[in-house]
Amino acid sequence: MVEMRFTMAIVFISFTYLYLDCFQDDVLAVAQYVLSKGMTTYSYVLAPILLTLALFLLQMGVCTLTQVKRRFHALTYFPSMLMLTVLTDIPVDFDEHHSLGAWWWIIPLLLALWGTGMWVARQVEPFEPLPHNEGWFTKLTWQNLLQLLAMMLLTILVANNDRGFHERMKMERFMKEGKYDQALKVGHKSQDTDSSLTMLRIACLHRCGSMGEHLFEYPLMGGSKAMIPDGVTVKAMMWQTPRWMRQNKTAGNKLRMPKDYLLCGLLLDKNLDRFVAEIKRTYIADSIPLPKHYKEALVLYVHRRTHPMVVLHDDVMEADFQDYQALEHKFADAMQTQAALRDTYGNTYWYYYQYGNR
Repeated sequence: MVEMRFTMAIVFISFTYLYLDCFQDDVLAVAQYVLSKGMTTYSYVLAPILLTLALFLLQMGVCTLTQVKRRFHALTYFPSMLMLTVLTDIPVDFDEHHSLGAWWWIIPLLLALWGTGMWVARQVEPFEPLPHNEGWFTKLTWQNLLQLLAMMLLTILVANNDRGFHERMKMERFMKEGKYDQALKVGHKSQDTDSSLTMLRIACLHRCGSMGEHLFEYPLMGGSKAMIPDGVTVKAMMWQTPRWMRQNKTAGNKLRMPKDYLLCGLLLDKNLDRFVAEIKRTYIADSIPLPKHYKEALVLYVHRRTHPMVVLHDDVMEADFQDYQALEHKFADAMQTQAALRDTYGNTYWYYYQYGNR
């Protein structure tokens, strides 16, 4: 039975540490940031170790108190698993509503049911036959492991597993550390996004100086309104926005933004005419090389206007757009057409202009 209890301890400690360190680390970081109003910093090294140790010490105390050491020994981990679940069940609007919510009555109810079950197990245990086999993987070990695995599964299902929220918090962590290149790699293969994630990616691209080159390679939502936090649908919980974003916009006092924010904002809203007017005044007037997406927008503009104000001479870009149009008319089914265009041209402004932000 010693081997069984040792096995259970190893499994619990391994799961708890990895779960806190590899999956819920950024969620716990934002929880601490919000609760401390930004006065303290979450330790990504020490916090998982200390929390795992605290939860294991809680289990040891429960085991000493209940003396359940056989078939239902795994239930001595229930309070620790419950605390782990509560600790990681952080809502996505935690910055607005940080309370235990329904846990106020669920915790006492579950502990009461668990306490009753443990009392029954303690009464039954002396009458159970002693195990015939001693070792690491006996029937007794597997019975307890299944109970512990069931509790682990419930923890994973109940705690915060919102992928978009996890990606946002991981991005904000890297942005706080000034690692904007790493932040851009978070969820870069996913097609799921929201307005806040869009805002964070735009901010990273701006800091990397590549907004006009790579913006439309990412899934985007919200148009130009998603470029600036509004504290409601577009917000950052840990990352401190630049000073120019926090300027008060009063009557007659427009928000002054960087040039790439202005130009990409016009592209996000599909305002080609004003985009061309602005780019004519900045890039073209100063003979500055155009980023990829600006070229794509100009090619699209030329093809959609009878008398364009600006004409772009780029044979490669023009040939790519001709191929885009050919693929657009290749299929009769609209869904098949969109899928084909997304696979080949999903990282272009042309695809965004036709299908994005609907």
